[in-house]
Amino acid sequence: MATEMVMPQMGESITEAKILKWRVKPGDKVERDQVILEISTDKVDSEIPAPASGYLSEILYKEGDVVPVKKVIAIISESANASKTDDNNSVKKVESKQSVNQVPQEESSRAKITKTTAPPAQQASGVVQISSDHKSTRFISPLVKSLAAKHNLSDTELGKITGSGSGGRITKQDLTSYVEQRGSVKPVESGAAAHTPQTNAILEIDWGSEVQKIVPMDNMRAAIAEHMVRSKHTSPHVYSIQEVDVTNISRWRKANKQAFEEREGFSLSFTPIFLEAAVKGILQFPFLNASVDGKNIVLKRHINLGCAVALGTSGLIVPVIKRAEEKTLVGIARDLNDLATRARNKKLMPDDVVGGTFTVTNVGGFGTVIGTPIINQPQVAILCLGAIVKRPVVVDDMIAIREMCYLTLSYDHRIIDGALGGGFLAFIRNYLEKWDLNRALY
Repeated sequence: MATEMVMPQMGESITEAKILKWRVKPGDKVERDQVILEISTDKVDSEIPAPASGYLSEILYKEGDVVPVKKVIAIISESANASKTDDNNSVKKVESKQSVNQVPQEESSRAKITKTTAPPAQQASGVVQISSDHKSTRFISPLVKSLAAKHNLSDTELGKITGSGSGGRITKQDLTSYVEQRGSVKPVESGAAAHTPQTNAILEIDWGSEVQKIVPMDNMRAAIAEHMVRSKHTSPHVYSIQEVDVTNISRWRKANKQAFEEREGFSLSFTPIFLEAAVKGILQFPFLNASVDGKNIVLKRHINLGCAVALGTSGLIVPVIKRAEEKTLVGIARDLNDLATRARNKKLMPDDVVGGTFTVTNVGGFGTVIGTPIINQPQVAILCLGAIVKRPVVVDDMIAIREMCYLTLSYDHRIIDGALGGGFLAFIRNYLEKWDLNRALY
């Protein structure tokens, strides 16, 4: 009996992945859950385990191939006799349409838009492609890109590194060795400064005599576009907004921040507190933790909390805190920090980005006061956290300076009405405004 190994889906919007490296060859014995393959998407670099124990009898796609998700990529047989020992004949040739997604493009925060040599039909259409300053055509994995950013390596400097990987690809060891030889370079500091979003202002566009340029969407942007349009087409969106006084949680956080960081090794942000409030609210209003199947409402027992993580201007990803209702505030903070860190380093695993039942997005981190996000299908609601700002407000008929925040709930009007959405927001407001300043952290 043979087991088919398929290309995993690294998130609901991912449709394909690139095979970076096979760690085993046909004929090798493998154990269940042994890492045998490395793959890459626009969002995640992942190590993929074997789905069963046995012998790798056949590899259907070779390194460098871009494979649709859920496509069979290898066969694992129970018997060694079923395996092929001739490496030259072990890789099945698969014909596929060549697409722009199969041609790795060098990403650069200072990319120039320049016209490239193209077939006459493309030249006539005025299509241009983005190329980096050093014009390298080598594939740079997301892991290497994140390490390069950490050590302040420019794209020009990155392009000068000799790669020892397949086809001259730069490996993690290549980059590490280069940094050690170059000398100690202070990495980018963690925290808000390290995650300041890029803006289109940093792009240097060589306009020449042209009055417009066409920039093809990359895989992630195209997937996000399709997902968002489908969501608006599927769900009639309604938005409700609540103003929340978060002065108490701000004071509590300030009093506990140092002890938390000393014990956990990372800073205590406001976000886990809002996530806990959202979980408490969902327990009171379970219809927000649901999906729609035709004329049926599917209620979900567990709260799998999606947390949107921005990836500069390249897009975003929504890793999921599973069974959030079972976690403490500290547990939520730990999971959030872990998922966000691995998301920005493109080290999430397939299970990290699936199964979400409710999503929270924090636009306040970019200084945005109010956001109206699109529902993450097939969910029925998404909570948006605005920036926390100090403003004069009326408290007990007196004017006081308080720390205020707007919360927006986008919800599917097919099953959630204003009374239910407003009730959920009112619960969260009350939960946060009555925060116990003497609450123990642990």
